[in-house]
Amino acid sequence: MNHIIFDLDGTLLASMHVWRTVGIDYLAKFGISAPDGFFDFMKEHTITQTCEHMSSVLGVPQTPEEIAAGIAAVVDNAYRNIVQLKPNVLNFLEQEYAKGTKMCILTASENSFVLPAIDRLQLHKYFEFIMPCSEINSSKDFSLPYEVAMERMGGTIASTLVMEDALYAIKGAKSGGFTVYAVAEDTAMDDFKEIVATADKYIEDFKEILD
Repeated sequence: MNHIIFDLDGTLLASMHVWRTVGIDYLAKFGISAPDGFFDFMKEHTITQTCEHMSSVLGVPQTPEEIAAGIAAVVDNAYRNIVQLKPNVLNFLEQEYAKGTKMCILTASENSFVLPAIDRLQLHKYFEFIMPCSEINSSKDFSLPYEVAMERMGGTIASTLVMEDALYAIKGAKSGGFTVYAVAEDTAMDDFKEIVATADKYIEDFKEILD
């Protein structure tokens, strides 16, 4: 494989703890209890879709734009100052960069959130581009975002590896015929058995795929 499409949150970055709490805490500010499965909903939707849902369905007395701004303030601080790479990610990126592997990031998060972390961790040189799913108005439930990223890198299905942590995204990539490596993530453990059964390979740590 000489092209790799990486998910960001939960795959390269140890950042899912930020998303696990931010929406629930925001609802609580208005006395609203998060419904069962709300974190899973957030993982599977863009921030815009999530804020629209919080406003129109869950009853937050703000516009989606106001909700997004409130959430963004919390998330922005975490990405600018706190979030770190998962173990041995940098070693793997260095290895593939030295080989000439073309790499990109495909994320359900918005660039306005994630770029400060990319800047702080000095990761830009490794990636051809960082593409939010909102750029093509499609979620990772479908293969389309992966196909667009692959074509933009100049890859093919046969030459492109996808690395993801969440079951829905693994399924989306597999539906397009991609080879998918699943990366262990605490927030995805409820889906562990299905993730292992669906992905082509499951890794606990990036050291497992270092040469």
